[in-house]
Amino acid sequence: MNEHPSLIDTATATVERVSAELIEVRFKPDVKLDVEGIGEVVNAKRTLCGADSPDVLAVMPPEVDFELNVLNVDHSKANGGCPTRRLAFAGQSPLNERLAHLYFSYFPRHSETRVFHDEREARSWLDQRAEVVVP
Repeated sequence: MNEHPSLIDTATATVERVSAELIEVRFKPDVKLDVEGIGEVVNAKRTLCGADSPDVLAVMPPEVDFELNVLNVDHSKANGGCPTRRLAFAGQSPLNERLAHLYFSYFPRHSETRVFHDEREARSWLDQRAEVVVP
């Protein structure tokens, strides 16, 4: 019996453990992102990670409203994020891509992190890299 949930719905995103190797974070449209909401997402991701180090695919809606202070906080450090293997961030718009690049330049991850325009590109990178990584 699985003791841990595989899907956690937060105020700002749906966080799902879709396989042993992958957690998907899908930020909701028409929701204003704030520090508290992103902290909730990080906590949900940590719950789904358990003792593993899966890949993470994060997908933003093309248009996002957010409080500027979300760019000033290392959310993983502040909320005890889990040890992910790789992070693929799909911005879905040029602005989201630029903001993600800026954010990760100030708060680099310990794991390999890439920013993409769309989900297909991000997923393709994770799939290609998964074939290269041999346990």
